[in-house]
Amino acid sequence: MRPEYVKQTNFDSEMTRFAGKYGLYLYREKGVDFSDQPTGVPVIFIHGHAGSYKQVRSLAAESAFCYYRNYAHDAAKWQQGVRNLDFFTVDFHEEFSALHGQSLLEQAEYLNDAIDYILKLYPQTRKYDAEAKLPDPTSVIIIGHSMGGIVARTMFTMNNYQHGTINTVITMSTPHMLPPVPFDWQISQLYDDINQFWQEGFSHPNQPADDTHRYPPPPHVSLRDISIISMAGGTLDNTVCSDSTNMGSIVPATHGFTVFSTAVPHVWTGADHVSILTCNQLVKIVSKTLLDLVDVRRGSQTKPLEERMQIMRHAFLSGLEDRKGDGSDVELGNLTFYNLAPDQGIFLKPGERWIIGQEAAAGVILLPTVANADAFSVLSDSPIGYDGRFELMLCSKVNGYAGNATRVACRSANSIAVPIPASTGSDAYPFSGNTFSFASIEFHEMGSYSYLAVVDKGGQSGGFLMIEPFKKSTHTLVIRQSMLSIALEGVHVKTGPGLFTSIRIPSIESPILAYHLKVSRPRCRSYPTHFAPFLRQSISTMHESKFYVNLAGNSHAETDVSIHGRTAFASIVSNSRDVDQNGLSFQLWMDPACPEPVQLDLSIDWYGSAGRLGFRNGIMLATFSFISVMLVFAAQIKCYNDTGIYPHFGQGLSFCFQRSFPLVMVCMAVCSIAQCASPSTHYTFDDLWYLPSSKLSWQDIMTGNTDGFFWWIPLAGLALSVGVVCLLWLVVEGAVRIAAHASILFTSHCGLSAWPSRIRETSQQQFQRRAVTTLVLFLLVATFIPYQFVFVVAFLVQIVTCIRALVRARTSPHRSDYRRSNRYNFMLSILLLFFTLLPFNLPILLVWIRNISVHWFVPFSSDHSVLAIAPFMIYVEILTGSRKMLPRQQNRLGCIITYLIMYYIVIYAFLYGIKYTHWIYFLSNHLVIWFLFLHLQDSHYGRASLHYLLDYVMIGSKKHS
Repeated sequence: MRPEYVKQTNFDSEMTRFAGKYGLYLYREKGVDFSDQPTGVPVIFIHGHAGSYKQVRSLAAESAFCYYRNYAHDAAKWQQGVRNLDFFTVDFHEEFSALHGQSLLEQAEYLNDAIDYILKLYPQTRKYDAEAKLPDPTSVIIIGHSMGGIVARTMFTMNNYQHGTINTVITMSTPHMLPPVPFDWQISQLYDDINQFWQEGFSHPNQPADDTHRYPPPPHVSLRDISIISMAGGTLDNTVCSDSTNMGSIVPATHGFTVFSTAVPHVWTGADHVSILTCNQLVKIVSKTLLDLVDVRRGSQTKPLEERMQIMRHAFLSGLEDRKGDGSDVELGNLTFYNLAPDQGIFLKPGERWIIGQEAAAGVILLPTVANADAFSVLSDSPIGYDGRFELMLCSKVNGYAGNATRVACRSANSIAVPIPASTGSDAYPFSGNTFSFASIEFHEMGSYSYLAVVDKGGQSGGFLMIEPFKKSTHTLVIRQSMLSIALEGVHVKTGPGLFTSIRIPSIESPILAYHLKVSRPRCRSYPTHFAPFLRQSISTMHESKFYVNLAGNSHAETDVSIHGRTAFASIVSNSRDVDQNGLSFQLWMDPACPEPVQLDLSIDWYGSAGRLGFRNGIMLATFSFISVMLVFAAQIKCYNDTGIYPHFGQGLSFCFQRSFPLVMVCMAVCSIAQCASPSTHYTFDDLWYLPSSKLSWQDIMTGNTDGFFWWIPLAGLALSVGVVCLLWLVVEGAVRIAAHASILFTSHCGLSAWPSRIRETSQQQFQRRAVTTLVLFLLVATFIPYQFVFVVAFLVQIVTCIRALVRARTSPHRSDYRRSNRYNFMLSILLLFFTLLPFNLPILLVWIRNISVHWFVPFSSDHSVLAIAPFMIYVEILTGSRKMLPRQQNRLGCIITYLIMYYIVIYAFLYGIKYTHWIYFLSNHLVIWFLFLHLQDSHYGRASLHYLLDYVMIGSKKHS
């Protein structure tokens, strides 16, 4: 590859307000693309979080080579409108888009402006072309990686989106369902908005587009011609959970699907988050598919929606998905008549299995349908089709003979054959490069044809083909075990000998657990076999297929099995209402030459499951840690109000272990069990639009889990979070004590009597200095810096204040003065609360620092709210300057209000803190406002104001009387 990135300098500030922040480039492959002007079909690549615009290189280079090698000199393809692809790529300067919703909105707005600019280039660059009669492009193809896929979907919701300028979107490793880091309120709101927009856009597919004059157009108009594919890397992607890439509840099958790289033919391997863009096998498939979608004879530059979806299904899906069963989706060739002489064709007996080896027995082998079977299965190590050794046809005998020949009418059925990974003793992985061909057809799909014919053209060395009739009911096993039974005993299945067997376990649908699979067939080693047993794993909720080859070679070897499925806070969209058709499915191929059965043993991998559980519930740890700190904080305040002694954090933890935590865990267990016992969430896509909202409400709370086997996850999360909080307390208090001890040693060594302070500064001067500092920070928040920066400043100030409080408590002449101990314990509790709130503010601060580094100083419109930080900043200033702590509340009303606010925050964080994590910060803001009110009420000005109001009310009432 010899990449060249041509910057589009004409796309300046007159066309977009983000010209100074982002950049637009046209990719050109040196030695292949000889023009710097776009003349083909526009494609825009959108990189993701902290990505680079140069990540387009693999796709763009392969597309260029593929076009000029296979399409440029093909007259037929040229007449069909196939042209080269012009890859435009956007430089977002490695922006941290996964952390900040405003960044996603700005990128989407910039890209809509870029599309308008790109489409205006082509009338100029094509006017010198001999094909001036071709229509000017009106739309582009979008390829989005990671958060770039979210940006692509957001573009449709923006006010500057021009209807019809996008018709095909391919996303790679994009978390469509949930934001990976939901600490920013705007990114959570953005996800809700775009998912609602896309669901509404497909909820009424037959609604006429009679309101196209509206601007912006409604969702069902904007998405009418859209095809969108979500590709996932699977288990190897440790950055984005592949469960979240599933668009089954958003996009119907007529407009898109979700597929894993392990299911794509000739790829059959997983990919991590970055290498999904550079995986050679996958890049070749995607590049060829993009070229197959092109049709410059149409203004959209692509084929119609149905043709695009058919092309992408053929390219990206395994081909082993269930067909309709009535034969309507089986592509057959033209009707052809053959006269088969006795030495040219063999008519097998009903129910007979046939194996073709290296030597051809006859030109045509015909297998009749039989009463005790309902389908045929075919497996070969040679390609099945016009270019291979074998072909498949559906045939029937017809009247009329020519001598001893039998006259048959046949139609080609090569379309039912699909490539699958080869499985021999030398194949260790499905992506070894060797392939088999497999075909299966039910008798109902054959229609009026009574024979399945195999045409053996010979001419190739080696090879085999096996074909046998089978009955699906006897070769399909449904394991009706509960998850509890699977966890305790595992799954143990013994299948009879047969070429193709299906095993389905409806109970296994959750992606949380990992499994060990062992396939054994020890007695077959003495039999001559053509291939080793191999297996395909699939799940009913999305197109995830994994192949495991060369099994049963070692009776002690185990294979690691893991699945992806429903993500949290989303409905399960299944292809079938039949429960037995849901869950985990295994399709097993074994050589029928050996009459011995295959033993399949499946057990849970608890160690691997723990890792998957942690990967999918990381936000729960942060949320429940906040809940734990808030419960201890409430217990400390209650003890302080009752006794006047503010206990240290360890004593509060001890109290909560005895009282609060057991009660909270009981409530969690009840709610989690009720959530799992809610009505089933297995729906087809059309069901989602007619369900009452009450049926879907349970999935939006807690961890979003509705699988009864995992009701204990919130309890485990709380227990782990309590351990994290204990560790955090020990580390923080240890660090504070070390810093305080070092401070005391430093002051004594320097001959200072106490912590350095402004002794000559009067209280009025101190108040003025702090007021000016606070006002300056507020002014900066309103104009330049985000409020998250001020929170970090307040956090650092609180650390210093906590150290000073401990120093004063230790150096007090009256060591028994409990007031200074109370203040230090309170300061430490506030510091620990700030620690749990720190993850909600640091991501935005990182985005702001990144923007400063690229010289972008335009402030975020959403992160400059003074009210979002004023309570924290003012309270820290009060605690620092007045050397006071929270006033003790001895009146019952004040105590009740304090407890109600704190426990309301706990309840909300417990119910909605995982999905809407950002609200935890704002609710904590409300608590600090209440603390400020308590301080004001206890101050001299507060008491004076209260007396004034009371006197005014009393005097006014007396005058009135």
